[in-house]
Amino acid sequence: MTVSRRECGGRVANLGGGGNRGFSLVELLTVLAIVMVLMTAMGGLWGGSGSRALEPAVRIARAVEFARAQAVARNRSVAIRFDWIDNRELAMRFLWLRPGASTTEVVELRRAERLRNMLISPKLVPAGPAAGLPSHALAADESLVISADGQVYVGTGSRGFPVVGDELLPLIYLGVQPTRDGRVVSAEKRDVAIVQVQCATGTARVMQP
Repeated sequence: MTVSRRECGGRVANLGGGGNRGFSLVELLTVLAIVMVLMTAMGGLWGGSGSRALEPAVRIARAVEFARAQAVARNRSVAIRFDWIDNRELAMRFLWLRPGASTTEVVELRRAERLRNMLISPKLVPAGPAAGLPSHALAADESLVISADGQVYVGTGSRGFPVVGDELLPLIYLGVQPTRDGRVVSAEKRDVAIVQVQCATGTARVMQP
């Protein structure tokens, strides 16, 4: 059987020798495009690429890992504090104390990261993730304090270095939700991401309720 060059260039050759024709390159690309569109749509339904809360939650989880590494390397506690710039923006600040400094003389470990149109609230954390374990849902006016041995505590106070309690909880949760100019719109009320911090190890991961 002889197949012309013109036929091979336009269609995938039908090697079976039957009467059914092959698929053209355009038809194959069309099918692939439809599959990709369907996969993207399904990912949005599952809270994947369509989630506005996911990216800042990942940034917070990475910030915890960074602060833990710095605390262990410097043998000094590092705090992550969330300060409101205005009702639409939070600043995630990294604080530590130089040797011999007082609790009111803090140093910025690095430039603060800004979280625009994001809400951090303990009300966003459901009871399910912490079922059976003592835990704490972090509020926007509370801090994460990572000790020199890499453990994470809850800190309080808006000035100076956060005041740390003695209790080491198993888990700390941060609930993150997007806003529109400081307000939660009805279409995004379910767009919530949770940052789970393992206090004993200082590790963090992102989960969705």
